[in-house]
Amino acid sequence: METVEKQVLVSSQKQTVVIPFSFTHIPLKKLALINFKKNADSKYLGLEPQYLDDKVIGKGYRVIAYRNDGYVDVYDDMSLNDNKDDSFDVTGKGLCERVKVEIKNTRFEKVDNRVFISFQFTDKYRRSIDVSIVENSTKKTKGLNLLAPVGSSTKNPSYLPLFFLYNFDFVRKYNTTFQIHIDGNTIKAANFPVPMPKDFQWRSYTRYSDDCQIIEFANETIGVLEEFIPNDNGKVVRDDGLEYDFSECGCLNKIALNQGNHPLTVVFTNGFPDVRSVSEDKVYKDTFEISGEIEMGVVSGDYSVKRDENRVTIELFPNGGWKPKPDSPFTKLLFKEKSIFCSWPKTYKYTQVVDLTTLESSSNWVKI
Repeated sequence: METVEKQVLVSSQKQTVVIPFSFTHIPLKKLALINFKKNADSKYLGLEPQYLDDKVIGKGYRVIAYRNDGYVDVYDDMSLNDNKDDSFDVTGKGLCERVKVEIKNTRFEKVDNRVFISFQFTDKYRRSIDVSIVENSTKKTKGLNLLAPVGSSTKNPSYLPLFFLYNFDFVRKYNTTFQIHIDGNTIKAANFPVPMPKDFQWRSYTRYSDDCQIIEFANETIGVLEEFIPNDNGKVVRDDGLEYDFSECGCLNKIALNQGNHPLTVVFTNGFPDVRSVSEDKVYKDTFEISGEIEMGVVSGDYSVKRDENRVTIELFPNGGWKPKPDSPFTKLLFKEKSIFCSWPKTYKYTQVVDLTTLESSSNWVKI
């Protein structure tokens, strides 16, 4: 692989740098996925309560309702101030309707190895939805670290969904109280799809994480690339908690997130070249890795940068998929190389085109 210095014509005196793409950190702290038994409800297949905590968005709950037609309805608590609808582009077929409601009787915590999840609201069909899940077993249960395959069924993604769920676990069946009521009807939760115990305990298909790191990587955008002047250490630090590390030649070496409970870094093996200085009629190829905590493993892939006169095309392929670090017989069985958990990022492809005369840029993701 050729080095950046051989393929990129840059000046060590260059004062500015450009950031080709970025990512968005979503302040989602907890989530649970409650699937219903088949045909249990006329409108929804399941519910996903989420807890968010942010100084801008606010603090409170949201419930994603998975519709029978493949779309989702989103119910935001009155305390939340979030109008970012494109976050739901990777959720099934996408967003159908978003509604502000009062979400009451909320609880989402784990105490003495027992999980407690409850919430109540009225949906857009004027039906009361009341959920309470209480584990009563105090036996030890070991959570696992998971890159959620939320993007596997998406038709038209607008970003690469990196939903890192720490201490992810399945609710136990034995001695657990499931109370799910919709419009006065009792709804049964779905069983685990494979009759296999975890930690020697039978499980429901209801699952949860009370320690989430939600990243929207390389959001689709149309706009003009900004120019920045790095500090004395070659870094550009932004208010959104992102820090960009540049080499002397203007190549982007690393993007780091300094927000939330866990680190997150994007490393470009030989440095992502400054698009303004790429040599014409040559293709620069390199690899990248996205990683959180060591125990979470990495997402990896290839990228290329090609210039044709005043037009630069960037292509990015997460074709390395997710390489987890399984630490139990259960995770070794679940996270096989060809499993959906490890392979779904390989179906994503990112393309960005930059006009060097104006730095106007447009980008998009497709499923391949």
